[in-house]
Amino acid sequence: MYFVISIIYNIYRWFLLKFKILSLIGGIMVGDRSELRAQLRRELKLKNKSKHKKKRRIKTLVLIFILLLSYPLISSLKNIKSYKIFKNKNINSDLYNFMKDESSRTKVYNQAIKLNNGSSANTCVYFIAEALRLNGENIENSICNTSQLLSAMENDGWDKQNDYKKLKPGDICFTTDEKLRKDGIPTHTYIFMGWLYKDRYDYAYICDNQAKDYKGKVYHLRNITKTEKVNGNQKEPFSFFLCR
Repeated sequence: MYFVISIIYNIYRWFLLKFKILSLIGGIMVGDRSELRAQLRRELKLKNKSKHKKKRRIKTLVLIFILLLSYPLISSLKNIKSYKIFKNKNINSDLYNFMKDESSRTKVYNQAIKLNNGSSANTCVYFIAEALRLNGENIENSICNTSQLLSAMENDGWDKQNDYKKLKPGDICFTTDEKLRKDGIPTHTYIFMGWLYKDRYDYAYICDNQAKDYKGKVYHLRNITKTEKVNGNQKEPFSFFLCR
């Protein structure tokens, strides 16, 4: 009987020991699997973070590249917009005050002759363009005829008016063509300085390059509404004027 009980007890201990060993091994295996899963999750997170960082770097580089390419255009548009906003709205009055000064008139006259290779004849456009440049307008030195001057000024925001009764000091006047046609190419341009008589629209004080026909005076009177001859040269009448 004792022998049977001893055998049963040993068998029990053997099973108990085996169960503990298996439990221990299973726990280790379970623990390893949990650690492995945790490590895989960490690596996956790191990989995802790396991908996100890479995408952000690529987006940043693309944005910088686009900004570098677009900067010259943006800068150009900004400058154009800035110029249009801040262009001189008082250019006519500034021009009038500038041309009232004899030294200023002489400076403009001499520079116009210089640009026309030393001749005062057919120098009216050089004269007007130089006066405008000295008052901050962007007129190229190469402009030498009334068509070019008109185009440059109209593109720069100057308005065309036909009624000479609306003239104000500093406005830029243009005459008819040689055949007295208002729709032709103007033969002359000058700066209007004021009427000789109030409410009388014929003789006006003007500034131009034709000093040789007016006793050497850059600032002189001219009948702007009628054709007349001065010093043997025909003076065409007013056609229109530009103002801002």
